[in-house]
Amino acid sequence: MALLSAALKENGFPCEVVDANVEGMLYLIRSEVEAKDVWSKRAIKKREEILAELRGSSLYQNTDRYHQQVYDLNHMLAISADQKRFKLSLSDYSDNRLSSVSSQDLLKSAARYKENPFYGYFETGLREKVQGSTSEYIGLSICYLNQALVGFALAGWVRDNFRDKKIIMGGGLISSWMSRPDYNHPFDGLVDVCIKGEGELPLLELLGQKKGNKKHYVPDYDFVKKDVYLAPGKVLPFRASIGCYWSKCRFCPEKAETRPYSSQRASRVLADLRIIEDKYRPDYVHLIDNAVTPAFLRALSHERFSFKWYGFIRFEKDFLDPEFCRNLKESGCDMLKLGLESGDQAVLDQMNKGTDLGMVSRILENLHQAGILTFVYLLFGTGFEDKAAAFKTLEFVKAHEANIDYLNLAVFNLPKFSEDAEDLETWEFYHGDLSLYLNFVHPLGWDRKKVKQFIQKIFKKEVSSGVRKNPAFFSSNHAVFFNRR
Repeated sequence: MALLSAALKENGFPCEVVDANVEGMLYLIRSEVEAKDVWSKRAIKKREEILAELRGSSLYQNTDRYHQQVYDLNHMLAISADQKRFKLSLSDYSDNRLSSVSSQDLLKSAARYKENPFYGYFETGLREKVQGSTSEYIGLSICYLNQALVGFALAGWVRDNFRDKKIIMGGGLISSWMSRPDYNHPFDGLVDVCIKGEGELPLLELLGQKKGNKKHYVPDYDFVKKDVYLAPGKVLPFRASIGCYWSKCRFCPEKAETRPYSSQRASRVLADLRIIEDKYRPDYVHLIDNAVTPAFLRALSHERFSFKWYGFIRFEKDFLDPEFCRNLKESGCDMLKLGLESGDQAVLDQMNKGTDLGMVSRILENLHQAGILTFVYLLFGTGFEDKAAAFKTLEFVKAHEANIDYLNLAVFNLPKFSEDAEDLETWEFYHGDLSLYLNFVHPLGWDRKKVKQFIQKIFKKEVSSGVRKNPAFFSSNHAVFFNRR
């Protein structure tokens, strides 16, 4: 959104950015609901206190109190809608009558927008803004599956109430759907234009800007209000590259989408960061690249920023140098998210991960010694893993618990149009014409049920004492705030 806003404004097209995600959730949290039990009454009574604490720093010094406040806040969101039909949380949304991966159900959500729990927010939080807009276009960015049904309900509301407005839809999820080889534009009757991938140039061309316009923009965060978001400071997302510079992992859905990789020179990206630092004074910058490149990390290591930062990286040889890790810490790096996936070298080799476990051990130690939090991602149930390999991952983690701060445990979903899907017996993971994943008969007998049992009954029990508890619902987005080193 920040890049789209910058591109439009710099080319003379005024626009207003609305973060309907946070505004909509706060609307429901503050809505009038009938408290029928002690938990609900307690939570509602102190909701403003909870919101204030999440925006302060002291709460993140007490893990138990933090979780109590977050669970209370989530409960207020859950009870704001019909719990028999809707499942609302701080990190998810579902409707037991409609599927997010069915184009027909998404169109039904648009047609029945008054049934949506956020309909009240559409009316009180958005109507005046849409009416006051002089633009003929309304753009909707839908990035995640749990935004789809609400996003289409919002599109239906716009179409029904503002017939002079044209709807443009884009974002990560829309791009993934449009990357399907069988995509047939099912939303043409509702959405005027769907945009795949980066939206800056397509939007400008749609508005009449000639081709050949510059492609580089410094993100415009003028819409960000510090006292709205549930974080102890202003956190700005920043992207130094598009796609993944490695782009070889066989399990990755982006590889199946053949998304091209592109990046700017490190010097130019650093200049952008300095502009953002001076103009917006962020407390944190979240580098949202699939993986921050080694070249940019080296450039960052020589800089000293007033903000702290965190992001995804690969286990690269640069981190074998303790001084490099210390320099990253001094530059402001508080946490790094690392995709390890497996603690079995044979599995890593087969999935083309390009990771050496010997290097991983030394890198984790170096980052820990430098005071940088490590949020390690594991992926169980790929076609290359069996039970013995999963136990090797368990043993690897146990041997490195002292240098691992957080773990993210995921069960593998097979990308529908990946190369691996061609050689496996598969069936639909979700029933719907927009589903992006498949279930499959595991070639080594290590099916999802067994994987989940292993994670719940064995893995979590054996590593629970040495690794921090993930922040409920917010996960890695709040984990960085607990860095007390």
